[in-house]
Formats: sequence, C-alpha cells, structure tokens
Amino acid sequence: MAAELQDRLLEAYDWGRALPDAPKGPGATAHRWLQAAATFDPRQGPPSNPFPPGAAHREAETLRALLKAPRVRPAARLAALPLRQTGTALALWRWGQTQVRDGHFTPAVRRAWEDRLLTGGPGLTRGYALRHALCWALAEQDEARFAALKGRADEAAEPVVARFQRLFGLLGGPSPVLRLWTLPGLDYRDLRLDQLGAARVWILPAEEGPLPDLPADVAWIIPSLDAGLDDRSASIPGSLQAEAKALESRFREAGRTAHFVPSRAAFQDLGLAWFPVLVDLDAQGRIKALRMGDAAPLKP
Repeated sequence: MAAELQDRLLEAYDWGRALPDAPKGPGATAHRWLQAAATFDPRQGPPSNPFPPGAAHREAETLRALLKAPRVRPAARLAALPLRQTGTALALWRWGQTQVRDGHFTPAVRRAWEDRLLTGGPGLTRGYALRHALCWALAEQDEARFAALKGRADEAAEPVVARFQRLFGLLGGPSPVLRLWTLPGLDYRDLRLDQLGAARVWILPAEEGPLPDLPADVAWIIPSLDAGLDDRSASIPGSLQAEAKALESRFREAGRTAHFVPSRAAFQDLGLAWFPVLVDLDAQGRIKALRMGDAAPLKP
C-alpha cells in the first residue's frame, strides 16, 4: 500500500496535480520525505529529514549535506549518495535541475549528476535524467555522450533515444519543410526554417498574458496545444479555430508577427518533443545547433 501511494504521488507530481496525503502507519515517514522532496524550494535549502536514526536517516542527511555544500567534491559525493528512498532521488533531480538552470554546474558535474540519477531511484526520475542528458548531448553536439546514453538505455527508453537520433541527423543539414500559418492573417505556407528571415527560430506554445519580447533575429513558431491533428491539412480544424483566432487577435493588437502550427505532430515526427526549442541557422540556412527542453534557454 505504501509503495502504491508513492507511485500515485509521483504520477501526480509528473502531471502537476495535487499530491496525495501521507498515510498512517508503515511507510508514512518515507511518504513524508517524498512529499518534502516534491515541494521544497531548491534555492532555499534542503528538505527536512523526517526519519528516525537508521539507514534512511543517514541517506537523507547525506543528501542534505550535498545540497548545503554543492561545490565541495560534488562528483565524488554524487557517486557515494544512496538512492534507496524515492524521495532522495526526486529531491536530487529537482535540486540538480535548478543548479543547471542557474549555471552552477560545470559540464562534468552535470554529467555526474545525470549519471547518478540514471543508476538508481524510481523510473520517473531515471526518465527525467535520461531526457535531460540527451537534451544536453544534442545541444553540445556530443556524439560520444549520446552513444553512451543510447548504450545504457533500456527497451522502454528506445522511442526517446530514437527521437534524439533523428535530431542529430538534422545537424549540419537543411531545415525540414513545415506547414506554417501566419499570425496575423492565418494563411498557410510550406516553408523551411531558413525562409522565415531570421538567424534563429524559437518554438514554444504561447502562454496567457502579454506576448514576450523577442530579439530581432528570432522568428517565433507557436505549436498548438493539441497534439494529434494532421499537420498537412489545408485548413485549421474547427476544434482549433478558437485557439487560432485568439492568437491572431493577440498578435494583431500587439503589431507583432509569428507563425502557428495547429498540431504538434510535425515536431514530434522530427524528434522535437519537448519545448522550448531554439534552432540556430548558419549563413547558408543549414541547422547549426539545436537546443531543446532541458538544454534550451528560458528566453532566446
């Protein structure tokens, strides 16, 4: 029962839903540790240790010591960190992700953190770590790292690895053709990314609120929030007309331009499964770099 409840908490965390309450009796302390791991602020210090003296308490204290002094022999301490408790793995994931985002990890420490998560903990954090490592291997065009990750991935991860294999194949080559709908106007054209008149292309759904300011050399492509429609349709389906019209109105009022794609299928077929994506093009219009998901900047 305790293990099942932890699985439910991990699923809720993954989907951004409310976390289930801790049970009473056996497993309650481990669940509270997992709850703390899922909710603590990685920039404000480690979660509190709920365990009584024993192996689990020592594991939690080892993690807490690492998080309090992250720059003291980090690679060695990561390798020595036990991951018997699900909460330890989730806390390590969330803390390390913040360290990477804030620029505190060197590439070597980042890879050591990824590798530790890949070798222990629940399937959720192992999957997060694999995705993170693959995103960075692609961004750094590190084929040796990609090959090592591919070699250690299990059967369940093969579809994810295959996506990155396709993306490595795009580097240095011409852009694929996408069906893009203008904002405003909602007229479609089949274009390569280098035909958008910009050196960089930013691919990200539009959030509510004011449109973000983008540099002049960046073209914005907005994928639909819907994932399953035909990306080569000659018309925007009725189910997406409201989304398209709302975007058109926002861009017309702001005096801005962008392109809309009423399906994520085209991006997923290319391997571009996690947003944001920043594509850098060279002077000949070839794809010079791809930064996606965990390795993409928060702003272009």
